[in-house]
Amino acid sequence: MPNILLKHATIVTLNDEDAILTDADLAIADDRIVALGEIPADFAADEVLDLSGKIVTPGLYNAHTHAAMVFARGYAEDMSLDRWFNEGIWKLESALSRDMVRWGVRLAMVEMVRGGVIGFADHYFYMDEVAQAVVESGMRANLAWAVFGHEEGEVGITVPETVAFVMRWQGAADGRLRTMFGPHSPYLCSDEFLARTAAVAVREGIGIHIHAAETAGQVEASLAQYDMTPIELLHDRGLFETHTIVAHAIYSNPLDIRILANSNVNVAHCPSTHLRYAMGVTPVPEMLAAGVNVALGADGAGSSVALNLWREMRLAVVMQRQARRDPEALGGLTPLRMAARHGARALGFTESGALAPGYQADLIVIDATQTHYQPIHSVVASLVWNTEPADVQDVMVAGRWLMRDRKLLTLDEETIRVGFQQALAEMMAKPLGQFKTYEVGA
Repeated sequence: MPNILLKHATIVTLNDEDAILTDADLAIADDRIVALGEIPADFAADEVLDLSGKIVTPGLYNAHTHAAMVFARGYAEDMSLDRWFNEGIWKLESALSRDMVRWGVRLAMVEMVRGGVIGFADHYFYMDEVAQAVVESGMRANLAWAVFGHEEGEVGITVPETVAFVMRWQGAADGRLRTMFGPHSPYLCSDEFLARTAAVAVREGIGIHIHAAETAGQVEASLAQYDMTPIELLHDRGLFETHTIVAHAIYSNPLDIRILANSNVNVAHCPSTHLRYAMGVTPVPEMLAAGVNVALGADGAGSSVALNLWREMRLAVVMQRQARRDPEALGGLTPLRMAARHGARALGFTESGALAPGYQADLIVIDATQTHYQPIHSVVASLVWNTEPADVQDVMVAGRWLMRDRKLLTLDEETIRVGFQQALAEMMAKPLGQFKTYEVGA
């Protein structure tokens, strides 16, 4: 790969000092950042870019998603969460095909890369298709094949085969691809199955990606059945003895938060979904104060409508400020840090998420010359409150450009759109059954 020199940029590093450099340079050799600010005189650049008026930040991470579910965008609207599951999504998913996942995830990748998302934690079905798409796209990903613990109710795989999937793809694509086990949730998986999954995960050194504590009803049901909250149950059954992502965790009490912090659990906060379905307000400030790594997720587009991490940042802030009547909640770089550095950590990419010598060259370039950025009194405020996906000009992962001047270099957008529409038409022509039933309560 060529040596690349980025010049005259505003660089938001998200390094340990949260340094912001102005009119600064950044040097890249192979897949690594070798210098920023002051560049060694002997650095020989093959490619030089003048980024005057542009802002360079670490790439963003979508820490919890069901990427292929772009097929469900707008499908089940204005419903309570239980109706959304039972009358909408879990009927539609009865017609899900491998082909729909193949094209759905690629369409999602187009949307994510165009918005500055360089990596995603995906929890869905037919994940070999997703893994192959990750290899082709140049993105980073941590993939979990969703399972329920009932052989007759799995999608495209048996429970034992999930171990083979995890081992087959772990570390693939030059380390850009990681895998986890994906038990769906404590409300759809038995506690015995969760305990068995945890035991295998710990033995094999594999992480776990799971939903939990999404509604007050789920917590009440867990207390009634186990005399434990969902977070306590997962801890008790051993799921926190490995690297774990818990999606949502909205209804986490102070004890739950201590458990999450002490167990180094990663929480994926999904504001769009939480707000659209009136699910509740996650105690994010308390989690962050306790040391929990809280990242941001766009969830599936069937619930969030868009895979837009800039929107998730803003909604995360607004939700907390309104709920607490506190206009200072989640201020400064906090939302960007959650979307980038915390996301990289949640997915297991510890050399990504910040711009510093020795880190992976994972970055995005934002065009801050546009009208809606003017004036820029605060780079941080402009990034968080003004940036839209269309403002992302360039995207790089491991020193390789995935997008330059808004042109995708690894994904054929038109071919993907055609394939997606054909797969969607075939899916919508099928008679619908009932894939699962949500019975926990709101």
